[in-house]
Amino acid sequence: MFKQLIYSTFILLMVMGVSFSALGHGNNPTLLEDVNKDGIVNVQDLVLVAAAFGQPGDRTAEQNPDVNRDGIINVLDLVRVSNSLGQTVPDENSAYHDIQEYILDKSCASSACHAAPQNSAGLNLEYGLSYDNLVGIVPRNAAAADAGMKLVDPENPDNSFLLTKLIGPGPDQGSRMPFGGGMIHNGKIEAIRTWIEAGAPETGRVAGIGDLGVLRDPGDTFEPPAPPLPGEGYQLRLPPFKIEPRTEREVYYATRIRDENGDIVEGDIFINRVEIFYPAGSHHFIMYRLTEEGLAKGILENGIIPDIAVNPEHTFRELDPDDADPVLGHFGTDRLFVVGTQTDDTVFQFPEGVGLRLPGDTVYDLNSHYINLLGDETLIGETYVNIYTIPEEEIKYEALEIFVNHRQINVPPGTTRVAKLTWYIEDELKSRGHDPDTEVYIFLLSSHMHRHGELFEIFQGSTGKLLHRSIAYDDAPIDLFVDDSILRLDANDGLHFQCTHNNYDTDEPLTFGLTSEDEMCIIFGYYYIPTEKAGSIIR
Repeated sequence: MFKQLIYSTFILLMVMGVSFSALGHGNNPTLLEDVNKDGIVNVQDLVLVAAAFGQPGDRTAEQNPDVNRDGIINVLDLVRVSNSLGQTVPDENSAYHDIQEYILDKSCASSACHAAPQNSAGLNLEYGLSYDNLVGIVPRNAAAADAGMKLVDPENPDNSFLLTKLIGPGPDQGSRMPFGGGMIHNGKIEAIRTWIEAGAPETGRVAGIGDLGVLRDPGDTFEPPAPPLPGEGYQLRLPPFKIEPRTEREVYYATRIRDENGDIVEGDIFINRVEIFYPAGSHHFIMYRLTEEGLAKGILENGIIPDIAVNPEHTFRELDPDDADPVLGHFGTDRLFVVGTQTDDTVFQFPEGVGLRLPGDTVYDLNSHYINLLGDETLIGETYVNIYTIPEEEIKYEALEIFVNHRQINVPPGTTRVAKLTWYIEDELKSRGHDPDTEVYIFLLSSHMHRHGELFEIFQGSTGKLLHRSIAYDDAPIDLFVDDSILRLDANDGLHFQCTHNNYDTDEPLTFGLTSEDEMCIIFGYYYIPTEKAGSIIR
């Protein structure tokens, strides 16, 4: 009955606040103009582009002068490098950063162990210090030092004391780590081995290291959060369900907003804060609102899957990537996005006086995707969502979502193609019933592609200013615009976006679709407008 799913959902990541609180240490390496990867865009990068002028781009090259990833090195690449002179590379979302975030931060870098003030064994593994304190360093343990070991010996995992301490130290080599904290997932240990074998690089991805964030350590416990206090908000819950070993599952669970007495909330509410909590193992969580059209189509009756709920009274529906329409319906018509995340223990806080309108008396669809492909035991997945309300009289601005999907994707085998589209403010104002003369204030932008996506860029239509760039299909950066940087766009403006996709490893045309073997080109975001300018059309 179980299927090993290879797809990513229609929406993998979206957030909705100016304040974003979650674990993480950096953005994706999106400064493509730094061709030689020395950390700064300068004349040396211009020389590399000029030297390769007229040649086809090499998508596998370490240094790729095809800056805009359109398959040819030309004047457009020179212009991009020239316009970026002096810019420096942001922190990378590298394999080492993943190891830091999901292994060292979680299991090692505590104040009672390998972090200040304890710095056990003279070793501090906090972010910003761990790399220099590990790579090429002789351990303090005498037995390991006498054996010629290093804490991390690049390209030599068997001589790396860090890995030895995680697997099982020998005589006189001390206790297995994490000390007193239980074992870490075998997949994490193998990730460290793979990273060391690759030379323990500080930057860049390493082939063979998957998403460490979905690996749940043995003995991990999940503490359900308390709901908001009565009068301050409500709690929604996706109840526990089972994910068997060597499988992954994407489920939907329908629920309603209920008060502390269990009564359905009637009428519209406004929210300005969302908290999302779930145990490790989840690839993403999304909260949707079903429309009357979607409910009338019978979405809630489709895809029902038995025997996965911990409590048999709970009904889950499962997405079939080969026939997703019965469960998903049509976005913008049958279901509407509310909030989502790929990070557990996430908080989204709206700007002061900004609220997102939610109808109380309707059905909300909670979507969870859990991965247990490397597990030996059944995982239990669940999610809690706390939504905090703001009195309507305190609302000065109404928040609304941006969701624009470019479906016209067609990339023949062996080629690279760029799909382009523009979201016009004038059309948005008209479709929402807003005042046609109002400005929209954009405060968040992100994007989504699948695995053949090489580059996603969003520009302001009137100025051509680059607002968002992503080269990571599975973890697009989130660009927040606050205070003086908030984007004020009038009816004559818009957002122009373009996605670059390659199709060098298939024999079929690459087109739009739900699976990771299909492609997508979607921008997400949020804007707000004054309440007196907001339309009455709630999509």
